[in-house]
Amino acid sequence: PDGVVIEKSNILMIGPTGSGKTYLVKTLAKLLDVPLAIADATSLTEAGYIGDDIESVVSKLLAAAGNDVKRAEKGIIFIDEINELVPNREGNVHEMSKSAVNEMLAQMDRTGEKGIFIIGATNYPHMIDPAILRAGRLDKKYYVGVPDEVARKTLFELYLKNRPYDFGLDYDELSILTKNYVSADIQLIVNNAARTALKSRSKITMAILRNAIAAVRPSLDIKELQRYEEIKAQMNGENIKKSENRPKVGFR
Repeated sequence: PDGVVIEKSNILMIGPTGSGKTYLVKTLAKLLDVPLAIADATSLTEAGYIGDDIESVVSKLLAAAGNDVKRAEKGIIFIDEINELVPNREGNVHEMSKSAVNEMLAQMDRTGEKGIFIIGATNYPHMIDPAILRAGRLDKKYYVGVPDEVARKTLFELYLKNRPYDFGLDYDELSILTKNYVSADIQLIVNNAARTALKSRSKITMAILRNAIAAVRPSLDIKELQRYEEIKAQMNGENIKKSENRPKVGFR
């Protein structure tokens, strides 16, 4: 719409799988009221986009999203697993991948002028070619981590909003019970609870939700959580402190 400005700078979202990166991008596109095309780097490679210039990729993605590219003056492209599309050329990568990275970098410098806003997402920021993070490319970096207690409470409210649930659900308790669970885990819990309620021909109750939580383990283990906390600390320029919690040896 008139008045919406998409800056030349693009965004790299860093964080664990299932933390809600795609949801945030969808919300941003809705707020800006601009076309959104979503793809992961693996599908781009398999579809034969590697080697195309970025303008061709933009056209194909927006067309696939059901938008008229000729009329779309602005748009967002969200590329998940972007480290697969632009791997670090200093690593052990194929020559074709190096050429694709070079082409992507050259063309990305001009996307801002065309009103195309690119958002990349990755779980492995260290595997991305450093050149993609320079000014005018993916130079704005944001960490999207495991939701905190307030965010988990909001997620339960969001996923339960259109479900037949019992009055008096304790969202604070649900949030406490799901510490270290990511957004996708909470969505799975609600979906499982909804199926259980449907089978028993009842509404979703606290008892059903407690059982659903007990049956779903967090997607991330402790080591993965620590790794992402280190990534977050590095992005914030903080000193990384090694955990003093060592595994205990012996039997209970």
